[in-house]
Amino acid sequence: MQAKRHLDVSIILCTLLLKIVGLWLAQDSVEERRRKVMIGCTLFSTVFATFVEVRDLYFTWLHKGDVLYVFTNTLTVVMALIKIYIILMRKVEFLDLIAYMREKFWNVDYDANEKVIFENCRRTCIFFISGVSLIGMCVMFSYVSTPFTGRSSSNESERLLIFNMWTDLPLSTTPYYEMTFTLQVVTLCQIGVCYFCFDTIFCIMTIHVSGNFTILRYRFSKLCDVQCQTTEKDAESILDNHVRETYAKLKTYVRQHQALIYFCEKLEKVYTMIILGQVLVSSLLICLFGYQILLAQAPPERRSMFFFLISGSMALLFMFTYGCNSVIDESNDVAVGAYSTLWMMMPMNRLGRMIRKDLIMVIVRSRKVCCLTANGFFPVSLKTYTSILSTAVSYFTLLRNHAEQTTIT
Repeated sequence: MQAKRHLDVSIILCTLLLKIVGLWLAQDSVEERRRKVMIGCTLFSTVFATFVEVRDLYFTWLHKGDVLYVFTNTLTVVMALIKIYIILMRKVEFLDLIAYMREKFWNVDYDANEKVIFENCRRTCIFFISGVSLIGMCVMFSYVSTPFTGRSSSNESERLLIFNMWTDLPLSTTPYYEMTFTLQVVTLCQIGVCYFCFDTIFCIMTIHVSGNFTILRYRFSKLCDVQCQTTEKDAESILDNHVRETYAKLKTYVRQHQALIYFCEKLEKVYTMIILGQVLVSSLLICLFGYQILLAQAPPERRSMFFFLISGSMALLFMFTYGCNSVIDESNDVAVGAYSTLWMMMPMNRLGRMIRKDLIMVIVRSRKVCCLTANGFFPVSLKTYTSILSTAVSYFTLLRNHAEQTTIT
């Protein structure tokens, strides 16, 4: 089982992505120095890309160019900058969450039924992380290939860059072109990884914490050993020992429940602003991506690029909201497991009454579900996903009506 966990594709991908950004658990001083270097490269790339895109937006607006295309790129870059800034502000808590997850979720000996639950969580994470990462790589490849495909359709001798630099320097000549193009490729890769790597590890955290709520529900439901009570009901001493063991298990499960609630609170503290930004910006980005595909007079290579972008945004948003929805559902269902315990088989002595009272407390606490909110404004669930898509369609309709009126006039 341990070998399988270490070969988990979702964990390997997230580890690789976070190491590229520079935010992972360092094992020694050498790796710590590498991590600081990668964080420096990430900060330089995000700040440099933001400067280039804001400047490109200004000059495009001035020269009446394709403002919506540049605005879409600028908004994406700014969102990546905001994510890396928030995570760096909460770096200690973020790394603590990863360390806790590695120790308490991944490297734990589960029984046969609990392994089934864990494997379901693992397969779900692999599906989401692999899909989102693949789409992200396709997006970055589409951006990199745009200068070459655009050149073939116009002037073959023209040397295009991925993004407009708006400078008087001879960037189209050797070696300036090669140096600038390489810098833009590296910056693009860093921005792309920053945009979705924190969401992928967030998905793993939410899926696995919801899976541990499911495991806790199963443990509560199997708290009382019925066989012991039916076969040994005449032996009072053995029954008393069994009740004491049951109460000791109950205290352990209650502590696990408290630990999972605390984990969700720390996760909320780290990600609440990112969730808010993701919810607010996603509808606008999906609308702009759809506009570039269906309404803008863009070349085919740009349409294919935005097809990957809109697919990735919708997949990323669904992954985000699905994980949050799983936490809500599974944390609420702990009460079902606590009530399913055969508490009625416990004797009506002091320990038996304490077990009943503690189970009531577990049920009451579980009804106050754990949820991840957008900075406290509203909890995020799958309903949020449908609301965002509905808002994106409304924005798209407004843009389409505006484009039609502009064409008529």
